[in-house]
Amino acid sequence: MNNYLQIHPADNLLVALQKLPKGTVIYHRDEQIELVEDIPAKHKFALQALLPGDEAFMYGVLVGKAVVPIEKGAWVSTKNLAHAASPFNLGSRKTAWQAPDVSRYAGKHFMGYHRSNGSVGTANHWLVTPLVFCENRNVSVLKDALEEALGYRSVSHYRLFAQQLVSLVQSGAPVQEALEKSSMDDAAKDATDYRIFKNIDGVKFLTHEMGCGGTRSDAQALCGLLAGYIAHPNVAGATVLSLGCQNAQVALLDEEIKRRDPNFDKPLIVLEQQMEGTEKELMEKALKRTIAALQPVQWGCRWVYPGLW
Repeated sequence: MNNYLQIHPADNLLVALQKLPKGTVIYHRDEQIELVEDIPAKHKFALQALLPGDEAFMYGVLVGKAVVPIEKGAWVSTKNLAHAASPFNLGSRKTAWQAPDVSRYAGKHFMGYHRSNGSVGTANHWLVTPLVFCENRNVSVLKDALEEALGYRSVSHYRLFAQQLVSLVQSGAPVQEALEKSSMDDAAKDATDYRIFKNIDGVKFLTHEMGCGGTRSDAQALCGLLAGYIAHPNVAGATVLSLGCQNAQVALLDEEIKRRDPNFDKPLIVLEQQMEGTEKELMEKALKRTIAALQPVQWGCRWVYPGLW
C-alpha cells in the first residue's frame, strides 16, 4: 500500500499518508524520491525541486509559489510556500437558445388553480409559518390542531379498515357478513372523504431558526424567502405568526411580497403575539381566522386550464 498520495496527475506536490522519516525512498511512476527531512502525516512534500517563484499544484490547480528554494523530497509548508491562485476566467458564454417545438401540446389542458395574477398552480395549499423562530412552538401547536381537525393527518388505511370492521361487528352484524361488506378500498376512500375542505390539498407548516437578530439584509433575505412561498401559485393563502419585536418585521414581509406580486390579493392572516396579548388569545384568533379563510378558498378553486405552451 502506498504511503503517499498524488491527488491529481498534474500535481507536483505529494501528500504523506503517514509520518515519513528523513531518508525514506518514494517510488512515484518512474521516479525515485528520497525525503530530505521528516514529513508529518497528511503534510505535503515536493515531487520536484522548486526555485523562488516556481508554481506548486494540487488538485490540478495552482495553490502556491515557492518563496525560497525547495529541494526535491522536502517538506512543503507555509514557511517555504506562499498562497497563489490562477486568475478567474469566466470563459465564453453560451447565450444562444433554440425554442423547442411545442406544437404537439397545442390545445392541451390540465387541472390547475388559476391565480388572479395570471399564474397557475398545480396544487392548492394553505401555508402556516412564523416570521421569527420564537413562534415555532406555536406553529407546531397549530399543526397538531389543524391537521387532525381538517382531516390532513396521515391515517393508516389498515387502521381505518380495522375500525370499519369493528364498527360493523358492534352494530350487531354477523362476523361473516361484516367481512363480506367491507374492503380496504372503502377504507382508503374514507380517508379521503374525511377532509373537511375537499379542494384544499393540505395545510403546510414551515418553521425556521431565523428572524430575531442578524443584520437588516439577513431579515430581508428571510422575508424574501417566506414571500416566495406565499406568492407561489401552489399556495392559496397563508397564516403568519409574528412575535413583534424581531428584526424580520411584518412591513418587511409585505415589501417582499409586493416585489414578487405587486397586486397580491391572496388571503393573508398576520398575527403579532405582543399585540394580541396572551398566547391563548393569539392561538384562538389564529385558529378562528385560518378556518374562516379556508371556506372561500375551498370554492371556485380548480379550473380546467389551457396548457401554458
